[in-house]
Amino acid sequence: MVYTKRLIICIILGFIMGILCYLGGKWAGIEFTTGITWGTIFNRVFIGFAIGISAWKMNYLVHGIIIGLLFSIPMAFGALDQGGCNSFIVIEIFGAVWGFLIELLATLVFKAPMKLAEKA
Repeated sequence: MVYTKRLIICIILGFIMGILCYLGGKWAGIEFTTGITWGTIFNRVFIGFAIGISAWKMNYLVHGIIIGLLFSIPMAFGALDQGGCNSFIVIEIFGAVWGFLIELLATLVFKAPMKLAEKA
């Protein structure tokens, strides 16, 4: 069961987190091409989308962390040729952090918690 308010909030938060991720990378001295910039932003939007449609039966914060880790894997593998294992690990860690923050803000600040499907 998709909760529309939650889905929209999570997607918007994903976009905001993507912009913050990009700005944080620029501040840390990472060179971004146009493709990497949009890939970074849309990866975080995709994490927000996944969090918004998912209703795994688990603690909501663990839920955000796991989805952040899982949906950052493609971007992390893509970074292996640029920065090696360190880039992979950093992207995975920040994927977990952004997933945690999206879930935390959606649930506590915007009052849009997961709604589990009711049994028929």
